[in-house]
Amino acid sequence: MLTAKVSVQYDGDWTAEVAKHDVFGEFIASTFRNNRYVGMLAIESQDCDAVRKIISSHDTVETIDLVEQYETSEGRCAATMLLRGRLNEVTPLQALMYDGYLPLGPTQLVNGRECFDLLLDDRNELSKAIDLLSDFGSVRVERITQDFRREIIPSRSEWQELLSSIPPRQREILNTAVERGYFEIPRQVTLEEIAEEMDITKTTASNHLRKVEQQLIEFVLPYINLAVRNEG
Repeated sequence: MLTAKVSVQYDGDWTAEVAKHDVFGEFIASTFRNNRYVGMLAIESQDCDAVRKIISSHDTVETIDLVEQYETSEGRCAATMLLRGRLNEVTPLQALMYDGYLPLGPTQLVNGRECFDLLLDDRNELSKAIDLLSDFGSVRVERITQDFRREIIPSRSEWQELLSSIPPRQREILNTAVERGYFEIPRQVTLEEIAEEMDITKTTASNHLRKVEQQLIEFVLPYINLAVRNEG
């Protein structure tokens, strides 16, 4: 079996128009019923408000509910939106599923193109998928992997649970340690210097740092072990 990442650009659709705002998105949940559509879209962009206006102006989109919006560490805008609308025709995802194709994970929106990761028997089946998607727009094969391998990674909810569980003070000390070069070889700063900069004792700084290190290592280590077993 093989996997292939195939992208489609739809002319005149909001998915193509939002590309001018440097959008990366994931359709993290979707459902269809009686020509109705409900979908959860997570995006990163230079301007989330402008992206929302583009989407809401599309004929098939009826409502957009903003679930969350915040600024990323890189200074970009991130937002999660709940879209509701009506379908005038079968969607590419529906067409793929009706024809027996197996999409892997959420579909992505990259540079104005919707991307599908497909699990396929062979290249002949890939050719048929390309023909099917060509009815919706221009198709491009982004990647082909000859051998299917299951990715050993934490789920989105597991990452969110971990990130939200780290106390602000531990996060502050960890950021200071990374920025000052505490984990570099050789170290660029001592624990005493970090403690002095944060106006706390060396013991307090050590306890905070060891707790957050332990939490991160205990979270990641099982997936490292799983990945090694998967290679075997």
